[in-house]
Formats: sequence, C-alpha cells, structure tokens
Amino acid sequence: MTLKEAIRQVTPLPFIHLARRLLGRRHLVEWEHIPAGWVYAQTHPEVKGWNVRDVLATYRQKWPQFVAMVQGTGPLGVAHESSLTTNEDVYSHNTIMAFAYALALTARKKDRLSMLDWGGGIGHYYTLAQTLLPDIEIEYHCKDVSVLCEYGAQLFPQQYFYTDERCFHRTYDFVLASGSLHFTENWQDLLRCLAGGARDYLYIANLPSVQRASSFVFVQRPYRYGYNTEYLAWCLNRTEFLHTAECAGLALVREFVYGHRPFIHGAPEQNMYRGYLFRAHPEGGGHEAGNR
Repeated sequence: MTLKEAIRQVTPLPFIHLARRLLGRRHLVEWEHIPAGWVYAQTHPEVKGWNVRDVLATYRQKWPQFVAMVQGTGPLGVAHESSLTTNEDVYSHNTIMAFAYALALTARKKDRLSMLDWGGGIGHYYTLAQTLLPDIEIEYHCKDVSVLCEYGAQLFPQQYFYTDERCFHRTYDFVLASGSLHFTENWQDLLRCLAGGARDYLYIANLPSVQRASSFVFVQRPYRYGYNTEYLAWCLNRTEFLHTAECAGLALVREFVYGHRPFIHGAPEQNMYRGYLFRAHPEGGGHEAGNR
C-alpha cells in the first residue's frame, strides 16, 4: 500500500473533496474581468464577499505581528493583507504615507478628531493613525461586515463599530474609504453618503482606476492570502469617478498613486490603484458643530 492510499483510507471522503477544491482554487486566475457584471455572483456561490470567517481568522492570526511592525521608528512599508515578512514594501509605504498626509491635514489646529473608516475591517487604520499622530486624540468609527466588526469591537471597546448605515447618522472630521468603495455595486450612492458624512476631508484610497475604458467589473480570488472567498469589484473610469465626486460637492485636493497595478486578466484596459483626497463642502463650510 502506498502512502497516498493509506492517507485516503483514514481520511473522510468529504475532507478529501474539500482539499481538492481548495487546492484547485489556488491555481485560478486571481484577478479577472467579468463582462457579465454583478449578476455573475448569482450563479457563482464561491463569490461570498468579505463576511467570511476565514477572512477574520487570517486577520486575527496576523494582528500581533502587524501591531509590532508599525511600532518604533522603522519604515511603515507594511501590508496587513500580506505575510508581514517585511516593513519595506514600497507600495504599502506609499499607501500609508499618503494616509498620513491626509490625516495630518485634517488634524491641523486640532487636539482631537473624529474619523469614519468605511470598510475598516478590525481597525488597522486606527492603529496606524495612533502611530502616525500620537499627540492627537482620535475618536474612531468603523463600518464593515459583522464578522469583522464584532472582533474589532473586542480589540477597541472604547471605539465605535457599525454593521449598518447608522454610521451616517452623524458627521466626522475625516472620512476614509481605503480599498473599499469599489466593492459596492452602487458606488455612486455610497460616494454621496461618504461625502455627506465628511465635515473636512474625504479620502478615497486604493481605488482601481482606468483612464480610457469605461468602468468595468472584475473578480478577485484571494485564496493565496488565506481568504477562502471571492469578491466582485469595480475598476472605475477616472473621469467618471471624479465627475461623480464633483456632483457630490467634493473638491479634489490631491491625487495619489501607489505603484500597485495588479494585472486583470481579460480587462479592456489595465488599471492603476489611485487615491483621491477631497475637501468636503468647500463653499458651504461644512456642517454645524452640533453634529460633532
């Protein structure tokens, strides 16, 4: 009897089938254009989005190392989605330094600021904000799926986590949506809600963008990162996105590039991840202080 046959005899059949499926998925194209658009999810049950226990398990496993790596005086080239083997990843460094600029601009002449992190997971950006601006008191609000918010609330019991739209019942000095806006099918309505929630600045970060092609849908299959899920997302036409932002009353302050250009198989145009820092309510001066 071979070793393979012996393992097969003592391993329940359902586990063998599961292992085969997971191993097979690791060979799938990670980023792929989906011409069918968002209806693709109706016939592909593997598109489970972010509310998945495996995502939380991976976050929890990496959390102590992430916290340790962002302390001290070393470079902040740290990607919490990665294996966390280096703090010198240039793409991640660009991402965090752009966030630092946006946060510092908001914090001018303030001792404390309120922040909404839309799609903030378990609170990675709260830890980064504390590291970057240690003398500023940050009131942190995070909106995400339930499986992540439940754990984030355990990590930071003095802060605020939402699984519904109650986060838009008030306004904030700074609103952040990093790597999250494009996972919403009706991104235009979401952008208007984010704009309405920002008193000072709105920062849309890590947005896959194209210059010439129309906005299109792609799927990401992040099995190699430990996430047993797939999710659909938009790659947005830059002109369309900026026009929608302008109509929402936003004024562009600064545009960022990070160096991240994942190849999307079959895409009409290859993307570049960009960031956009907007001034909210540039003419009206924002909401009244009573909303604070």
